[in-house]
Amino acid sequence: MGTIKRVIDFFYEKLFAFYIVFAGIATVVDFAVLAGLVELASLNYLYASAISYLCGMITNFTLNKFLNFKNKSKEVFTQFLLFIIVALIGLGLNQLILYVSVDLIGIHYLVAKIISVGIVMFWSFFGHKKLTFALLQ
Repeated sequence: MGTIKRVIDFFYEKLFAFYIVFAGIATVVDFAVLAGLVELASLNYLYASAISYLCGMITNFTLNKFLNFKNKSKEVFTQFLLFIIVALIGLGLNQLILYVSVDLIGIHYLVAKIISVGIVMFWSFFGHKKLTFALLQ
């Protein structure tokens, strides 16, 4: 019972709540860039998704470093490289989920993106909490 309580407590931490808010903002950026590139620029959804994911990643890094984790490390470049490693794994998951959902199952690309965001968000939170913002204080 103690393990379950620790898991529940962890998910109700202020840190995770703010992470969700900032990830939500980054997701809006991600979706806006994705839809714009696909619908307005007629770019393939996988290429557009990679570009939009990177835009969301930069938004997410900035908000979480300075406002959520309140990380004061001056090694921003090194920290951003760690962030990129975690984010690239997330991008790989994102692209895999999109490809399987759209090309193999036949789901609309924006619905597939919603599914992807829900899954990748947990990977990103744990990766950034344990690697990006924990190693360099």
